[in-house]
Amino acid sequence: MIRRVATLLAAGLLLCACGSISAGTAMSGWVKQSGFTGNARSLFSDVKSSAKDLRNHSLTSNDLHTFCNVLYVDDGSMQSSLPTPDRQATNLLDEAYRDFASAAVECYSAIAVPADRAKALTTLSDGAALFSEARARVAAAQS
Repeated sequence: MIRRVATLLAAGLLLCACGSISAGTAMSGWVKQSGFTGNARSLFSDVKSSAKDLRNHSLTSNDLHTFCNVLYVDDGSMQSSLPTPDRQATNLLDEAYRDFASAAVECYSAIAVPADRAKALTTLSDGAALFSEARARVAAAQS
């Protein structure tokens, strides 16, 4: 009887060990599965374009709405891949994505409400700083 219990216990420990992966491996898998690297480049390009467009006072409201909507849609797509296997990376990315979504909404009304143009630029800048920190955390968590 004791031998059976010991055998079952040993088998259980082996099964548990087989199912665990390192944090770095989990993060690398998430990066690959979510397409994070390419999508992050695309999102950051959207952020830079939106900032440039917000500074261009000759754009029509339709132009600005289109550009802001691209940022909003791409941001939402990135947000849907959360959480990451790393809590700190998840929190940083979530905050950055929220800033980008807020900036896109502010950008949308920037033609009618001039103060929203400056507010959107500030929110984009805040989000970009968080996003850069998050990307560094994702890279570090893969090690």
